[in-house]
Amino acid sequence: MPGDEFMVTSGLEPLTVTISQTEDLTGESRSQIYNRIGRGEYEAVKAGRRTLVVYESIKRRIAALPRAKIKAPAPRSRVVVVHK
Repeated sequence: MPGDEFMVTSGLEPLTVTISQTEDLTGESRSQIYNRIGRGEYEAVKAGRRTLVVYESIKRRIAALPRAKIKAPAPRSRVVVVHK
């Protein structure tokens, strides 16, 4: 994706990301992203016709999500087959 090499080589976080980059970062669809912008969950700015999402607002939203509480699966019982 354009711009990815900047983050890797410079070590700096971007100020804004495109809608497409936001899709890649969050796994959300374009519609979900625009809905979140409309509800104020993401901050966005316009650069000409392009909509750019403020990167810090993505990080804030992700940090505010509840932590996943996933239990480890129960150990499987082993069946021993004896061949005669």
